[in-house]
Order: sequence, then C-alpha cells, then structure tokens
Amino acid sequence: MGRILGAVALILMAGSCLPAEIELPPVEFKPVREIPGDIPTCREGDINISECIKQGLQQITPRMKYGISELNIPPLDPFEMGKSSYSYTSGLLQGRISMKDVVVHGLSEGIVDKVNFRLKDGRVRMEILSHVPQMFVEGFYKADIKLNDLKLNPKGAFNITMTNVAMRARPIGELYERDGHTYLRLTKLETEPKVGDLKFYANGLVPDPVLNDVILDFINQYWRQLYEAMLPETLATWQPLILKSTNDFFAALPFDMLVTKN
Repeated sequence: MGRILGAVALILMAGSCLPAEIELPPVEFKPVREIPGDIPTCREGDINISECIKQGLQQITPRMKYGISELNIPPLDPFEMGKSSYSYTSGLLQGRISMKDVVVHGLSEGIVDKVNFRLKDGRVRMEILSHVPQMFVEGFYKADIKLNDLKLNPKGAFNITMTNVAMRARPIGELYERDGHTYLRLTKLETEPKVGDLKFYANGLVPDPVLNDVILDFINQYWRQLYEAMLPETLATWQPLILKSTNDFFAALPFDMLVTKN
C-alpha cells in the first residue's frame, strides 16, 4: 500500500509542489516591421471588434502548426516543452521529479468560441473562450523521492490523453508608445483550464507490471479529484511564464498593426 501511495504522489508530477524549474524552448523575437497581407487585422473603432478578433484568431490558429515566422510564432503542433523539474518538501513527501522530451499534440486544432475585447483610456481587457477537441501529451520522467521512510526511484515514459480541453483566458494590459508605434504590455493574465475527460498512462512506476496497472486504474478513476487538487499550484507556476512570453511577443509586434487606429 505504501508503494501505491508513493506512485500516486508521482502522478501529481506538476501539482502540490513548490515552484518548478522549467526550461521552455528558446524563441528569438525579432522586431516586426510589417505584417503579411494574409494576416487578419481589425479596426479600433469597429463596433464588432470582438467578433473581428475572434475570426482573426481562428484564421491563424491552424497556421500555428507550422509556425508563422513573420510574427515570431514558432511551430506549435507538436509543441516541445523542454525540460522541467518539481521539488516536493511536504512532511510526508520529499524529493524531486524531473521530466524531459515532453511534447504536446493538438494545439493547432483549437477553436475560438468567444472573444470580448474592451479598450478604454489606453487600457485593454479581454476575455477569450476557446477549446481543443483533443490533446495528447507524451514524455519521459524520473524521480528521486522519499515517502516517510520509503525511497522511490521510478523512471519511464508517460502520456496523457485529454478531450474537450476548454480554456478561459483573461488578459489585462496597457498600451504604450515606442518608435512611432503603439505596443501592448500585459499586466495580468488569468487562465482557467477545464478538461472534459483524461486518460493517463505511465510505465516504471513500480517494478511489478501488474501493480503498475492497478495504480493506473486508480489514477484514471479518480483523475478529476487529483487534477483539481494540483491545478492551483500548477497555474501559479505556469501563468508568470506565459505572461512573460506573451509580453516578449508583443514587445516585438506593434499592437497598432493588429488593431489599426481609426
């Protein structure tokens, strides 16, 4: 039973942990002087600007599969997440779990459901609702943890299949002038992901393959409770990284090229 509990703790690779050490793929953000003619734009004074932005996002989403180099957008499907490690220092659980070669499939199949855009006095507020029909995440892990007096050193491959992954994003930012253009700087970014269904697989959790399957059955039966428990800490780690990456993107791309002034 102790090994089962230890393996269950392993499944919470990205949750209930201290801030992780995450290595995202490097992206070089070159200044954008002009955007291609086939990239949709919207007008600031358009009364239907929210719908315009929604249609524009939907048009470029499939193109993100291979990247849009003119906008500093790298290929996003599959998306290579690089390396990450998570430290556990709770009373019962101590140690580190590392993951590498983690790849996410399915992002280019995303659907933009709704956009609410507001611009007033140089401040931007948005709400974006979207969903991805299916996402598949795969990679490798290894761990060196201690659960009470029980030491565990499992390693192996894992994958996660998620269906109907919905995302509510609420970016808030401010406009500023530089070099004759208007740029956007986000000051806050809230994300709220929801998963319709999830199936988890991993080998090497324990030496006995039969017991490994028992653990997987347990995880797949109670994944939603585990997911909800790990989500707050996971978002606390990832949202600042996403915010920084988004601001690096917009620092190279003038906002007034995407939302043109009247």
